[in-house]
Amino acid sequence: MKLDNRWVIADGTLNDLPITIHTREDWQKTADSSGFPICIQIAWHASARDESNGYPSIQEMQQIELFHYQLQSQFEKQGHSIIAMVITHDGVNQWVVYTDDLEHIKNDLNQLDAPGEGYPIEVVADEDSDWKTFKKVYHAIQ
Repeated sequence: MKLDNRWVIADGTLNDLPITIHTREDWQKTADSSGFPICIQIAWHASARDESNGYPSIQEMQQIELFHYQLQSQFEKQGHSIIAMVITHDGVNQWVVYTDDLEHIKNDLNQLDAPGEGYPIEVVADEDSDWKTFKKVYHAIQ
């Protein structure tokens, strides 16, 4: 299933720091399809932070944006995975991805054009056929 590339953006504060959450506009039909039962969370912990707002530095945000575009292109091209949400808060960018095949995610991550030292990311995977991880955040911002 392919989602359109329209995103809804929510800005607010959490623990006195700004938070920005991007969600796919048409996420509900994908969640309802039960076709993506595995939740992958990818976290990029910024090495440089803008202390005035808690977000990664401008230079690092440029790297994060490039990573995001690579990630979306690689993950979504074969229809096995979708990036459902992106959260930026307190020096961390987090992608919430749903997939039907963990091996595809592993292979896709290895296909990214990473710098020599690789990307500073942590990856966690859990069964989540009801999209509870996504819905918990989504309903909190409604």
